[in-house]
Amino acid sequence: MRQEIVLPKLDSSMEEARIVSWEVKIGDTIKIDDPILIVETEKSSLEVESEVEGTLEEIVVDEGETVPVGTVLAYVSSGKHSTDQKGSSDHNPVKEENISPGKTERIRVSPAARRLAKQRGVDLTKIKGSGPRGRVILKDVAEAAANVVNQSVKTENKVIASIHAKGKRVNLTSMRKTIAQRMTASFMNVPQFQIKKRVDVSSIVQLRQAVVSSIEHSAGVRLSFNDFLIQAVALTLKKFPRVNASFIDSEGDPYILEHEDINIGLAVAIDDGLVVPVIHQADQLSLIEIAEKRTKLVEKVRKGLLKPEEMRGGTFTISNLGSVGVDEFVAIVNPPETGILAVGNIIEHPVLTNRYETEIKPMITLNASFDHRTIDGAYGGRFIAQLCDQLQSGQWNIFSTARS
Repeated sequence: MRQEIVLPKLDSSMEEARIVSWEVKIGDTIKIDDPILIVETEKSSLEVESEVEGTLEEIVVDEGETVPVGTVLAYVSSGKHSTDQKGSSDHNPVKEENISPGKTERIRVSPAARRLAKQRGVDLTKIKGSGPRGRVILKDVAEAAANVVNQSVKTENKVIASIHAKGKRVNLTSMRKTIAQRMTASFMNVPQFQIKKRVDVSSIVQLRQAVVSSIEHSAGVRLSFNDFLIQAVALTLKKFPRVNASFIDSEGDPYILEHEDINIGLAVAIDDGLVVPVIHQADQLSLIEIAEKRTKLVEKVRKGLLKPEEMRGGTFTISNLGSVGVDEFVAIVNPPETGILAVGNIIEHPVLTNRYETEIKPMITLNASFDHRTIDGAYGGRFIAQLCDQLQSGQWNIFSTARS
């Protein structure tokens, strides 16, 4: 019996991966759950385990190739299927439609991709699908639309490239390609607005100075400013559930999904891009617990050991560039989340007090970007105002998760 080894969907956002290395060779005997190859997604390098057993008969996709989820990678003979796992074609089934453009070849296309193509005037017959079995997916249409809009820019770039032929060409990694695609899709498809507000963080600075040494000694963990941000955002999201939500563009019946859990993603910079580990149920954690989880996750990011489940399920993202001296910036919403918070450096600013006197206080600038389909400006403004109140309140759950 000849069986297929297909590229599985290793996380919810994965659409393709690059084959880094095969850990087995033709003629090897493979058992179920044996690691057989390493792939690189937009987020990390991962091992793929076999879902069948037998003898490796043929390798179809060579090292270095990038293929979509569901692609047949190899064939195994004289084995059996796992009783508790299925191929990736059974994971997250996607409704699709067949379009027959006259007498030309049939096109496999998802409903969302077909709708976007109609809105943007994109000819589906000219798109090569990157989904399983060549299906045209939303990303393919978004890229085609962007290509049409930016054709003049690309032409100019070619002229520039020919003039500056001595420049260094840097090929994109899978991670950088995916970041480019996701951010382009977000910018094109998500109507976004920003709200900026400066906030006094004196209470946080004073608390860290007062207790950081004793906490580090007793708990064995260092409290960072990000830990206070994470707890403040999580507690504020409890009062503003519409921000802790996603706009679901369901075919013909869009709706807003308010998430039960509050899961905060923290953008971490690496050499070739950004990785966003997620602290799940952050509203249920003390500052110490948040610091412990953040420390472990960031360490895994730096070592390239972050697991797919540690990047899934985010409902809101924080991006803090204060550590590299950035005063303020604007971040792009990370779909399907509704909001992302961009945080700048702590800067000493003169502040006018109620007595018409000036004091120098540590201030940060918060710049939040929101999906306008989910919330409006007034709701976003109230969310930011409440977040600033929380940051200035001095009320923190340091050791206990008990809520007042």
